[in-house]
Amino acid sequence: MDNYDNNLVQNISKTFSLSPQVVKILIQRGYTTKEQIENFINPSLTNLHDPFLLKDMDRAVKRIKQAIDKKEKILVFGDYDVDGVSASAILIKYFTSIGYYVDYYLPNRYIDGYGLTNEVLDKVKEKYNPSLIVTVDCGISCYKEVEYAKSLGIEIIVTDHHDIPEILPDTIVVNAKLPNQKYPFSQLCGTGVAFKLVQALSGIDEAMKYIGICAIATIADIVPLVDENRAIVYYGLKNLGETLPLGIKMLIKDNKLNFDLSASDIAFRLAPKINAAGRMGDPTVALKLYLKEDKKVLKYTIENLNNQNLQRQALCNKVYEDASCRLKTINLSKYNAIVLYSKEWDSGILGIVAARIASEYNKPTVLFSEVGDELKGSARSINDINICETISNIKEVVEAFGGHKMAAGLTIKTKQFNSFIKSLNDELSKNYTPDDYLPKREYDFDINPSEINEKLVRDLEVLEPCGCGNPKPLFNLSFEKVNVSTMSNHPNHINIVAGSFGIVAFNSAEYTALLKNTTKQSIIVELQISEFKGKKYLKGISKDILTEQITKPKNNDIVYGEYIKQLFYKDNAKNRFIGYSKNDFAKIIQNAKQDKLGTLFVANTYETYNQFITQYSDLQLAHSLFNINENYGTNRVLLAPINCEKFNQFNKIVFLDPILDNKYITELQKHTFAKIYIPQYKKINTNIFKGLSTERSVFGEYFKVLSDIATKQVSFENELTLFKNIKLLNPQFKNLSFKQYIYCLYTFVELGIFSVDKDDEFYTLIENKMVFANLNTSSFYNAIALILKTL
Repeated sequence: MDNYDNNLVQNISKTFSLSPQVVKILIQRGYTTKEQIENFINPSLTNLHDPFLLKDMDRAVKRIKQAIDKKEKILVFGDYDVDGVSASAILIKYFTSIGYYVDYYLPNRYIDGYGLTNEVLDKVKEKYNPSLIVTVDCGISCYKEVEYAKSLGIEIIVTDHHDIPEILPDTIVVNAKLPNQKYPFSQLCGTGVAFKLVQALSGIDEAMKYIGICAIATIADIVPLVDENRAIVYYGLKNLGETLPLGIKMLIKDNKLNFDLSASDIAFRLAPKINAAGRMGDPTVALKLYLKEDKKVLKYTIENLNNQNLQRQALCNKVYEDASCRLKTINLSKYNAIVLYSKEWDSGILGIVAARIASEYNKPTVLFSEVGDELKGSARSINDINICETISNIKEVVEAFGGHKMAAGLTIKTKQFNSFIKSLNDELSKNYTPDDYLPKREYDFDINPSEINEKLVRDLEVLEPCGCGNPKPLFNLSFEKVNVSTMSNHPNHINIVAGSFGIVAFNSAEYTALLKNTTKQSIIVELQISEFKGKKYLKGISKDILTEQITKPKNNDIVYGEYIKQLFYKDNAKNRFIGYSKNDFAKIIQNAKQDKLGTLFVANTYETYNQFITQYSDLQLAHSLFNINENYGTNRVLLAPINCEKFNQFNKIVFLDPILDNKYITELQKHTFAKIYIPQYKKINTNIFKGLSTERSVFGEYFKVLSDIATKQVSFENELTLFKNIKLLNPQFKNLSFKQYIYCLYTFVELGIFSVDKDDEFYTLIENKMVFANLNTSSFYNAIALILKTL
């Protein structure tokens, strides 16, 4: 919040009765004068630009009016997503309103593929025989298909918003991104262009009849909500009741919403339902919501869309799980992008899954579905990496493509798959550095909880509608101590309380240990006002969590317990590791300073961890305790690993403590392709074994504890959560030692007295009551017993 003209801030704050923090956000986003802020807060219809400034708009209007005068057969050709369906609906409804019948065609993504194709043109010619086709939300890359249409006696007007290809169709093209034009705004969606076409044909009053439809598509297609788009969405949301077709109104009601919708309501609740039809095959199902008036038909259509959306969600989960499993078998550290394909994947939902994986691994992601001898896919990108431009630079291995900076659709030959991977990675290496793959913590500014009040949160509403290009305001809060608890009914979610301020962190249970055991916590939040039993209260919704140095534990029982587990593994296959000296370690440190990706340092004792981070504080490492919480592969130090999950994104794993048994390396190499480095100049700290008992009576006590928890069939994520459940359910066992518990548990597991059953991500402890065995037949028991004799 530095470098602001405080007089300007105070002046604007007073003029608009806004909190200074909100004014600073506006200034930060480029609105620095009273006039600019007035236009932003209260968009005017004057923000809707003259449609005839669009290149070729005059020619498009002239040709359409000529077709109407001559009673030619016109066909509207759209895309199958919300934008394409909405754009088609606007033109169909407009032509109907002036008493002129037009045909329409929305391609089936599985039968027809994307956009204009020669095969689709043959279908259209045979079924409708139009003399003029007006495309919406597609066509900009179809110069060959436009020529083919001409040979069939069909003229085409292309209205589109996608990026401009090297070769344009030789026809009338209306696209705000075309170079050398007077139009002042380039980021309209496809429906926005259709809206401007109606405005050019019949004026602003006619176009405003469709402003609600245009607002929905503008939000759904994730174009920047600034300039003209902001005006469209602002007025569209204000006039939903008057400008939406009956079917969309019924869909809103079916989602238990009213006409006071936010951009988020549309993006996350309505758009997926409308999109479901196109993703599952037939977009004309969604189009009925815009065109039909029969309530029975519309009710059936909404039920159909809801079912298709549930199918879509199931398909997404299936593809995501499949892709995630396959990623565990790939050396991710070698690649700048994730590229996968399968015959089993449904091409209609690949974009959704690609976006999820790209976000999770912070790498551009391309997923393909195999159809015949071709792979049809979707690409999603991260940060400032332009995936469409990247693909355009390797078109020698691409059959067709199109899209935006952050997303693209493409087709390649199956035989070119490996060539595509190499070309894509080479192109990314040429144009981007490792820093481009670092996760970005984006927020507006730091704020103190004491500055958060109801007026501030209310004032933030002037930034709405928020979305792409005008994101919801986010604030970074820093704490030195927080209280953390999991939600009783939703253990994946956590409540974080600092002082009197509460934060909800969804799907963040893995951060619990870190938040409780670090010197500083930095949490990016979205601010909200909630109401419970008539009382309003302020809260934050966590968007990102960052912690600093791990604090010294009250005792090392848990840390040491995880360390001694290295003696449990049995697989003695050939393991590969690199023993390093002090000089070698210095080189590893130097490389980690130069490249902030790919190196994991592992400490098995707190003493080693603390010494390392103190000596190498300039490394700018992320800190992890027990587990790695992200798949980003950023350089980090991990204390006391419970498992080997998420190790596969690193190319180096550097142990800071000696390994207790090389069999552990064999186990580790089942989960990662990384080179493993082990210190050759350090001795094992035998203090980690002090306090352990080999006595049969002690093992008998822990057997009773484990037998009791097995009877209760408690599910757990790992042995640490099982241990915590034991103490929670049995207060009389509060003095249990985690280290001794590990010694007993894994001895019993090796002997077959207990087994661990895995179901999805959770485990259950099972007692095998017919098994009897002596402790000294366990190699794990004997290995520790032997060490204890030397102490």
